[in-house]
Amino acid sequence: MHLAPLPRSSLNAATALLVEALPHDRIDLVAEEKLFGDDGARTGVVTGAWEGETLIGVCAVAGRYIKVLAVAAEHRRRGIGTQLLALSTPDARIGDHPGNYLAPGIDVRYEEGIAWLVKRGFVERGQVENLRADLAEVKSPPKDIDGYRVGRPTSLELPAVLHMVSTQFAPVWAKEVGLAAHGPRHALFCAWTEEGVPVAFACADGNNQGLGWFGPAGTLPAHRGKKLGEALLVHTLLAVEGLPEAGVIAWIGPKPFYARAVGAVDDRRFVQLERQVQS
Repeated sequence: MHLAPLPRSSLNAATALLVEALPHDRIDLVAEEKLFGDDGARTGVVTGAWEGETLIGVCAVAGRYIKVLAVAAEHRRRGIGTQLLALSTPDARIGDHPGNYLAPGIDVRYEEGIAWLVKRGFVERGQVENLRADLAEVKSPPKDIDGYRVGRPTSLELPAVLHMVSTQFAPVWAKEVGLAAHGPRHALFCAWTEEGVPVAFACADGNNQGLGWFGPAGTLPAHRGKKLGEALLVHTLLAVEGLPEAGVIAWIGPKPFYARAVGAVDDRRFVQLERQVQS
């Protein structure tokens, strides 16, 4: 067995390996993005474990984040995963890579994998969840909100929206928002004041493109309580209707808001793990 950089020409082999290893994730549709995509800030490194010319393991890291790590079932318990794990930093986190994540942690149903990581020094730092809304039950959004204009940004308006997202929320969110805006569904909606200033946004399909996951979204504090978030949420969810996981609201914040606005219910739960650095 030897480790070597994973070329893009091995994407099909890597996808097949990951599909087998991660049955609770739609990695079949987003493997290229997870392995070779970035978040606009960190350069990723993808390594394969090879037995001759056969790919038997894969690991993608970006900074301190392990985006994916898997070994073919028939080759486990040979120390291959441990060698791949050694490519990460001492303070590594797994799964919740901002801006380009397969999931916001490790699905709690991957009990064997979680136990394996705990034995190697990883500790739980929290749990988060995805919700899911039944889009058949989602009502059409309001067309007008007093004092605001709601809709998709034009190409001339998009730079101001991205600036707002980057400076008022998070730079890494701007990467996802830009991808959503330029995606096939153009699943970015915003709210502007009467003076044309962007004050709220919501998007979908900017991460895990092709699945239809909702997020990120945000409203500037001075403009909250105006029903902008609810209107943008509904617009965005309906824009990706028909995609495999449309209606999934990922890595949620205010759970009661989503339940009230679109009847969202629990979908998946994830544990966030980080390697404990020895002092």
